[in-house]
Amino acid sequence: MTVIKVGIPVSLTGQFQTQGRQALVGLQAWADGVNRTSGLEIGTRRYEIEVIHYDDSSLADGAATAANRLIHEDQIDLLFGPYSSGLAGAVSEVAAGAGMVLWNQGGAADIICQPGRWVVGILTGAREYLAGLPELVKVAHPSAASLCVLRCADGAFPRLVSEGLERSAQDRGFRRVRYLEFPSTQNDFSELISEALAAKPDLLLVVGRIRHDIAIAQVLASQPDIERRPSVTAVVATPIERFRREMGENVEGFVGPSQWEPSRDDAVFLPPADFYGPTPAQVLSELNLARGAAGVPVDYPMAQSFAAGLIAQRCLKEAGSLDQGLLWRAAGKLDFHTFFGRFKINPESGQQIGRSVNLVQWQRGKKVVIWPPEQAQGKLEIHQQSPGE
Repeated sequence: MTVIKVGIPVSLTGQFQTQGRQALVGLQAWADGVNRTSGLEIGTRRYEIEVIHYDDSSLADGAATAANRLIHEDQIDLLFGPYSSGLAGAVSEVAAGAGMVLWNQGGAADIICQPGRWVVGILTGAREYLAGLPELVKVAHPSAASLCVLRCADGAFPRLVSEGLERSAQDRGFRRVRYLEFPSTQNDFSELISEALAAKPDLLLVVGRIRHDIAIAQVLASQPDIERRPSVTAVVATPIERFRREMGENVEGFVGPSQWEPSRDDAVFLPPADFYGPTPAQVLSELNLARGAAGVPVDYPMAQSFAAGLIAQRCLKEAGSLDQGLLWRAAGKLDFHTFFGRFKINPESGQQIGRSVNLVQWQRGKKVVIWPPEQAQGKLEIHQQSPGE
């Protein structure tokens, strides 16, 4: 079979190295699955997939350099984006200059998808990450009305997540009682957390980089006066394996957004009529097989890169060609489901509009999906405050 070359900048070193390795494992697992079967179908021909990658060192300049090398030296046929909105944004500029479609599997910042650029958004946008949470809080705690935001001042992602939550919270009668920012270089959060808790918020949002989220959650969990804790604390890193591992038994109660949660039981999976590709359990099995050599846990970056490959595969079948313009138009008109959920983009910007993020909460040592309602495994549990507080 003829070979299709797939390229991806990945963070094998630097702050995103775990997620970068996971993304590479997921994309390779997709390619291996296709190669083991009958290959990738384009028109009347079938192709084998070769994955080419370079380390971007978790830097935007590194990602742009890797993308340029993939496009101009390796002459890849498909370009997949790296993990992190900042890195994906840099690669989107390179892709636009080269007239290539970017299969954006790792950046949720809305600004990456813009008219005039061929960026296919795989992920739900950052503004929608916590949009369902205020409604859940109101159901569990009807008198809840105050919000505190604790976010990193650097980068678009924290700003977009917090803006989305604030908008949804205001629609449901919340008022903002405190807004606190910190630089990406900050390591000690004790005073900042004391200031946040002094405002006595019902809902507290923490959004920074992964290391910030974990460090802040650890300080929150270690507060001697547990009655000062908000009724609900949302930390964006909550769903990932590293958060559970580093928090230990203190993981209880934290809420966060998840682009994907694994399903191990196809017996309860009811695929819609437009379902494409392997089932959730089959994908999980593929990812578990692939993760061994990389030594990383199965987590959402693996699933979203696998999904990106699957979506590109479906678009190639629709387009019947490797022509980038035809691929872009195919992506814009398709509407279907995979194990990752519904795929539908805005045909002008490429922004993902078809799927919603899961909200999860750690309850009695287990990660429980609490949103959206049709996928919920349980209800939001709130921190009970003492009478009179």
